[in-house]
Amino acid sequence: MKLKEAYENYSYNNIGQFRALSETLGYKTEYHDGSYLFHKGDDSIQLSLDEIRSKAKENRNEQRAEESKEKVCSFFDKNKANEPSYIEELRKKGISVIRWNDIKGENKDGFTIIDHNRKVCYTGQELYEYAHNTGNLLDGKGTKLEKGIMSDLMDIGEKKGKLRMSENGISVFYRKETLTIPDRMLGHKLNKTEKERLLHGDIVPLDTKRGTIMLQVDKDLNSVIVRSSKEIKIPNVIGKTEEYDGYKLTKADKYLLANGHTLESKLMHSKDGYILADISLTDDKKGIQFSNIQSITEGKAHELIKEMRPKLEAVNPVIENKISADKGRDMDSEFKEAVGKRDFETIDKLREDGYKPSEDYIRGVGKQLNLSDNEMKEVQKIFQVKPDELSEHQKQAAKLLDAASVGNFRVIQDIQKTGYQITQNDIKAMRENGVQENTIIAVQKIFGLENKGKTLGDVKLASSPKPDNTKEMARPIANTVNKMFNDL
Repeated sequence: MKLKEAYENYSYNNIGQFRALSETLGYKTEYHDGSYLFHKGDDSIQLSLDEIRSKAKENRNEQRAEESKEKVCSFFDKNKANEPSYIEELRKKGISVIRWNDIKGENKDGFTIIDHNRKVCYTGQELYEYAHNTGNLLDGKGTKLEKGIMSDLMDIGEKKGKLRMSENGISVFYRKETLTIPDRMLGHKLNKTEKERLLHGDIVPLDTKRGTIMLQVDKDLNSVIVRSSKEIKIPNVIGKTEEYDGYKLTKADKYLLANGHTLESKLMHSKDGYILADISLTDDKKGIQFSNIQSITEGKAHELIKEMRPKLEAVNPVIENKISADKGRDMDSEFKEAVGKRDFETIDKLREDGYKPSEDYIRGVGKQLNLSDNEMKEVQKIFQVKPDELSEHQKQAAKLLDAASVGNFRVIQDIQKTGYQITQNDIKAMRENGVQENTIIAVQKIFGLENKGKTLGDVKLASSPKPDNTKEMARPIANTVNKMFNDL
């Protein structure tokens, strides 16, 4: 190709890039009083500096430049960019690399890339910036980072580290020799419990102005990192429809889910109606999965919602629980409020302020506010209270009480099939914990326990017989799984 044709058709930014283009076409350059003479054999062309600048502005094609960068990123190896043999290899692919060591030294902008296939020129710095912003590693293999996902440990220069693509381009995380848990992360002061959980390897959620973030110690990097929403995806609400606001996840729920625990018997709504289900994260922590699914009637769901409201109101700040500064703090009320919110951070701050509730009070508040076993253990751990070692009978009794509290008759039937013998103490515990009388009657019938003396619930049941909802409440799990949550 003659230089005159290249002058008219190539896209270049400046005089330097045009000179580089002329060099790749075999032309020699001489400068005379504001103009360049380019010659190769019998062919020559003289162009003033102004003519070259004007044509560069006229020919500039950003679309071709972007297309070229994306293509070059798929095979360019930045670690070989200075090797003559590699430059020759690129030339065979229609890519010329012209270095300007006399002008730029070893700077990464010290070379020009000329894509003869797309007739476009740009600097090495432009290529590197494009790669940085799009997640291309320029490793000769076309490796491209997935946005928000941490790479494997690799050699980065002379150090070990990992890379992650974000809105701002590629971030580098170098391996540290010594693990240090910082006092603050993103403006949040880490308390003792959060630091201990990080050292233990747990994923720790933090509430920040940017929303809930997840912290974890990366064992490869030996440092605390923020896990992105692409790596751990936990929604704020599950099972929301026009009819029901769904189950709103607390900070404690997110902590338990992120660390592999299951949230048991949560009320949700799907296109097929109300259900109770256990919630957990998928193995890759990028989705929600459900188990032990049980459909319930709309009436029962509304009863559960009605029962939940006083407990939700109990965890919100109320005027009666606020004690004026001159009378001191009501730390029992603060503790109860924090437990209701599953706010382990506030609970730990209460401990740091010298609050020491009794073991019985901790268990009583936990029982009153329906803490799960895992949540109870977290509170006990903060105050260094050893969890009770329950006998098998006690475990079954606790499981029965939990199931009766939410009307989970499938679990109640499973307990009955194990041979568990229900006692009047179980019935008493149900009444003390607010289990509805009709539910208690149903539990008694399942276990064949004769009820001496009619209660108000018995009278209602005798005068207004209710249909047997057992079949509805034990709907085939497979059918429910196949149809549920299409609208999430």
